[in-house]
Amino acid sequence: MNNRLRNVNQQAPKNITINDIADDLGVSKTTISRAISGKGRIGNAMREKVLSYIEVHGYRPNLIAKSLAVSKTFNIAVALPTDTEVNEIPFFQTCLQSITNTVTGRDYDVVISVMSSQDITGLKRLILNQKVDGVILTRLLTDDRAVAFLQEEDIPFVVIGTSSDPSIIQIDSDHLSGCREVTAHVLENSRGNVILLAGDGEHHVNKDRYAGFASALADAGMKEEDVSVIWNLKGNEQIEKIMGEVMKKKPDCLVCMDDVICGFVLAWLQKNRFEVPRDVKIASFHDSAAMEHHNPPVTALHIHVQELGASAGTILLDAIEGKDVPYKNRVGYEFIIRGSTRAH
Repeated sequence: MNNRLRNVNQQAPKNITINDIADDLGVSKTTISRAISGKGRIGNAMREKVLSYIEVHGYRPNLIAKSLAVSKTFNIAVALPTDTEVNEIPFFQTCLQSITNTVTGRDYDVVISVMSSQDITGLKRLILNQKVDGVILTRLLTDDRAVAFLQEEDIPFVVIGTSSDPSIIQIDSDHLSGCREVTAHVLENSRGNVILLAGDGEHHVNKDRYAGFASALADAGMKEEDVSVIWNLKGNEQIEKIMGEVMKKKPDCLVCMDDVICGFVLAWLQKNRFEVPRDVKIASFHDSAAMEHHNPPVTALHIHVQELGASAGTILLDAIEGKDVPYKNRVGYEFIIRGSTRAH
């Protein structure tokens, strides 16, 4: 018998291959491959023998060979939006990092696909060329082309967001309840005139946030037309154009749909010598370090983004591996009251 098999306590050889294992155990490479993949006809005793040998000798399968054996690439795609401000949104950075940390722990790698609502060419190329085993969409749109394509191709995918389609695996926070809670606080602590500064109305998350806002208005006996809502604010240039007119309305509180809008608003207010909360209160439907560290800190809805990304990665890999996964998934939120809505 080969000395390497007898002396199992000796240091394991480097770069051990399937050929080495087959030679040592006196079986074919096919038998070794079947034991590793768990597929094909092989006795339990032989499978245990091979797996025991692998554990003792520290063998790690070559991923290229393994992918060919099990028809997998061991890659997933994470689709990010092309919005000009995306690099300024910590949400996507944190989410991507959390997804990557999760899937690499299970021997998968991440391929980034950048796409717009009108152009999903890059994502299509990855799927049609069979370069990934599944996809995570980090933003969900109304009539989403990417969702329709992935459903047509029948590839596992997860969306970060909430959809009315029960066949889509989705993970999100309860934006409706959270934003209702933020808005209720604002209404209770305002003398009147609340203005909502909103993002793209085609984004599902913004629709959910607005639904929470409207629900709190109804709870307070108010109608949606009782407050001003300014939609489709997408960058600093648009904020600069509208803020002068907004402040002429003498709002008691400005509610920002996300932290990026809120950051631009705070910068404009500071530049034009408005003081928060003395001259106007501020609240945000999404929290970030910028909100927490502003002076004064901004009242905001804090979503556990790291948990969101980690859960998306775990659920997608489970789906790829054929496990049963829940289709509706939720992570928690915290409503954090800070100095920006303090009574004055």
